[in-house]
Amino acid sequence: MKPFYPTIDDVYEKLNTIPMFGVKGRAAANFSLSAIRRFSSQMGDPHLDLPAIHVAGTNGKGTTCRMLASVYQSAGYKTGLFTSPHLVEYRERIMVNGVMIPEKKMLEFFRRYALFIDSTELSYFELSAAIAFWFFKDQDTDIAIFETGLGGRLDATNIVHPLASVITSIGLDHTEILGDTLEDIAAEKAGIIKKGRPVITGRLPEQAMQVVERVCNENGSEHLHAGSDRLNTKLFETSGKPTLAEKLNAPIVTTVVRCLSEQYPVSYSQIKDGIAFWRNRYPSGTAFRQLHPDFPWYFDGAHNIDSIHLLMDQLKTEAPLSDWTFVLSMMKDKLTADIANQLSDLGHIFVYYAESERAATTEQVLKVIPDAIELPIDADKNLTDKWVDKHKSELVIFGGSFYFYETVKRWIENTAIN
Repeated sequence: MKPFYPTIDDVYEKLNTIPMFGVKGRAAANFSLSAIRRFSSQMGDPHLDLPAIHVAGTNGKGTTCRMLASVYQSAGYKTGLFTSPHLVEYRERIMVNGVMIPEKKMLEFFRRYALFIDSTELSYFELSAAIAFWFFKDQDTDIAIFETGLGGRLDATNIVHPLASVITSIGLDHTEILGDTLEDIAAEKAGIIKKGRPVITGRLPEQAMQVVERVCNENGSEHLHAGSDRLNTKLFETSGKPTLAEKLNAPIVTTVVRCLSEQYPVSYSQIKDGIAFWRNRYPSGTAFRQLHPDFPWYFDGAHNIDSIHLLMDQLKTEAPLSDWTFVLSMMKDKLTADIANQLSDLGHIFVYYAESERAATTEQVLKVIPDAIELPIDADKNLTDKWVDKHKSELVIFGGSFYFYETVKRWIENTAIN
């Protein structure tokens, strides 16, 4: 009998028919665990056999997950990593030891569970999580790192039974879904806390910390605060100057590693090697990422008020804000007067419209940032040669959305920078 998915192209075609949150927003999400539980049960509940670390947070969760995965890999553990969104290729979401899930395994999954896929209406994120559960079990991973997609309590990843839960930060983001107060959002993030399992938190606002501590007490969960750590000053000495985001998240990583040291011994040198490996070779990092080795152009995925504030602080460590040109592409639900105020001291702001349902149009950006300039794009949808020539030796930061990275990467590849 002919399989439902004859080729990998059929797999990608199926994925492309499912709305993505990055494009559709709330309409593409499923705020219930019933569908993912049902689908996972049909697979034999592979997620229940996975030693896991579960990470939530308004900002920093992706960086923390990648750093953790790299550290455990460097310590010799076969390490699974599930993150989102992908920046260029779908398979970036699901990795083992830094290698994307092979297309032949994607095809195997879709052929094996074709009937379930077609009969269970999973969201794009839920299906991605299901693939990760199956693949990590299939690969017999020693430990798996799972990043929540949105919130925590009703996130598809929240059916795992983790060794430890991590909350990196809490701020006002996705308020239309998670609630419009820090306490509401903290309650959603704290939904990943499991009975008797330790919880590690980064720097949280007092209102949010109180909620997390209450939930920890209710669940009998040890609460570890990842504060400043004198050892972290040496973690980056072999891999160059750390970004501010890395400085914030490194203490979380070391606290998690120490917390799980009896089950997963990791030496300090292995932590250091893991961070160096991640910084030098790991794909998909978006915190102040240089786009070209000889060119002062950078990308940062900052997309809400807290991360934009951190980015501005980062830029000031390199040069006065007035020296920077910002190329902004942002989702309309993120565009606020507070963010516009954060950007007000930059030298120039260019706006790019990503032609997505969620994306802020040029007109919408100009209403909030009147001095912004529409980015000149040529007939092939690349940066114009004139713009590149004018700005090629200037400090340029591209950002406003993780989803902007693929476009920027294409521009760099298609632009002759001499």
